[in-house]
Amino acid sequence: MINARKTTVEAGNTPAQITVSMIDQDLKDGIGKAEMAIKYSIKPWEVDEMFKHPLLKGRRPSRKKALSFSFVDDVSNNREELMKEDGVIIDTDPNQVTLEQAIDDAIETVEQVKSELQDTEAAVLDMLRPTEYETPEESLLKAASTTPEITGIPNGTTMSDTDEEEIEMDDNTFEL
Repeated sequence: MINARKTTVEAGNTPAQITVSMIDQDLKDGIGKAEMAIKYSIKPWEVDEMFKHPLLKGRRPSRKKALSFSFVDDVSNNREELMKEDGVIIDTDPNQVTLEQAIDDAIETVEQVKSELQDTEAAVLDMLRPTEYETPEESLLKAASTTPEITGIPNGTTMSDTDEEEIEMDDNTFEL
């Protein structure tokens, strides 16, 4: 059961000795400086002096909001998920992942990413490989590297050893 924090502190007698652990517990219980002054029947400036201690400096009381109802945990005693190991009660969540499962999942994810990277690399290399068709630059480089062979000049003076014959046209054709 969750108990709501008491809003008032009853005045008590000033103890002969106030320890840091007592003040620490009061802070955990949500008791502020003004309430500590009432609880221990001391003056507010004395409380301020206590809070100059290095372990208490800057500490604030924990603020627990009071519920307007009584909240009772009725399942902890009946749950089958509660197991005892070495005297410690362990509450297991059915959705909880073990360390081995997390490692296996991580390895599987890394293998998938590695496979995708290999596929991407292969696709990029395929794009960068020469194609079956020559690019214009490749054609020019190939033509420049070989000496052209001139054909059709039998005696070196004329381009052709055949004379052009005139083509006779029918009467049905137009002359150009």
